[in-house]
Amino acid sequence: MSAPGTVIWLTGLSGAGKSTIARLLAAELDRAGTPTEVLDGDEVRAALSTELGFAKRDRDTQVRRVGYLAKLLARHGVTVIVALISPYREARDAVRASLGPFLEVHIRAPLDELINRDPKGLYRRALAGEISGFTGISDPYEPPLHPELVIDTDLCDPDTATARILALLQRSADTGSDHILAGDLAAAAGKRLLDLRAEQGFDAPDDLREAGDKQAHAFLADRIAEHRPGDQLRSEESPGDGTGSRLWIVDPLDGTREFGEPDRSDWAVHVALWRDGKLAAGAVALPARDLLLTTRDAVARPRSPGRFRIAVSRTRPPALAEALAAELDGDLVPMGSAGVKIVSVLLGDTDLYVHGGGQHEWDSAAPVAVATAAGLHASRLDGSALVYGRPDAWLPDLLVCRPDDADRVLAAVRAVSALEEEKA
Repeated sequence: MSAPGTVIWLTGLSGAGKSTIARLLAAELDRAGTPTEVLDGDEVRAALSTELGFAKRDRDTQVRRVGYLAKLLARHGVTVIVALISPYREARDAVRASLGPFLEVHIRAPLDELINRDPKGLYRRALAGEISGFTGISDPYEPPLHPELVIDTDLCDPDTATARILALLQRSADTGSDHILAGDLAAAAGKRLLDLRAEQGFDAPDDLREAGDKQAHAFLADRIAEHRPGDQLRSEESPGDGTGSRLWIVDPLDGTREFGEPDRSDWAVHVALWRDGKLAAGAVALPARDLLLTTRDAVARPRSPGRFRIAVSRTRPPALAEALAAELDGDLVPMGSAGVKIVSVLLGDTDLYVHGGGQHEWDSAAPVAVATAAGLHASRLDGSALVYGRPDAWLPDLLVCRPDDADRVLAAVRAVSALEEEKA
């Protein structure tokens, strides 16, 4: 089966240049031998959506239909270029969540410029009151919050815009190989750790743990240097200063205690890439469970009915988790490594992982990368973004849960924190 194609979603106001850029981009990709299709909003509406109007509900239905078509094409390796106003952020984000490789490109120009261009005369009619519900005049347009690219067509011509999107595609392809590499490295390091367990046995568990840490670190450091020369490395065994535009953050053996116990499978290998201020790729291997989760293919399972479940350390459950269990009317579920706890939320075994006592970046970077790629919520306890690649590798706190639970969990954290402040 071929790898899924990339969906390039061009969003923006009417007249910004989406269709023109889509056609130029498709021509360039066709010349390069890339199977490509353009889904233009006007053409799809004329062919499949003639019954739809321009109310929000109808516009969202149109976005879903185009997203479904894009998914079918991309599934067979076609690069799909969508040129669609798609004015509402929630609908665009829902399409993004349902697709594989997805690049959102905001094609924009100042409203005055668009009114002056007005190639179809639509702005003139909307301003005259002849068209109701016209995006940008009498209906809102919600710009993307985190697009992969913004192109101002009042500042560049269509050919330049096309070249910028082609460059973005190339960077995306390079990052795609980073997803694969992260998974391959985590799986291979995990296999070596399993072999070490079998060869060395458990008679001297401290020696086994020390050997596991050192050997897995050496393997990952060597392979990253081989496959990504020039990239930087931060590891539990070699913290470094967190510098570099491409920083691999690895925990060669997360859950060292459990690794040294013959009946434990709750230990992991973490491999993550922090690139340009984002967790760009990552993988978590649970070798004793024959499980590998990566940012390329991880899927979050839905929440099971019943009481709220909070993943905690099996040896020292934090007071914060106990207080949250009371606040959320939930249960504590003890287990080993931080990576295993975060993965447990992804797999539907628990509903929340929260840590308030501080961790190192390598404890959470890879599992957070995988969890967020699968659509989970991950943040600091105050709801702010998690930031890696700092000079100090210490990360004060974090929580991971399903997005539908995030508001409830963050409110519970605030309530518990307020109560603690009152007691102090």
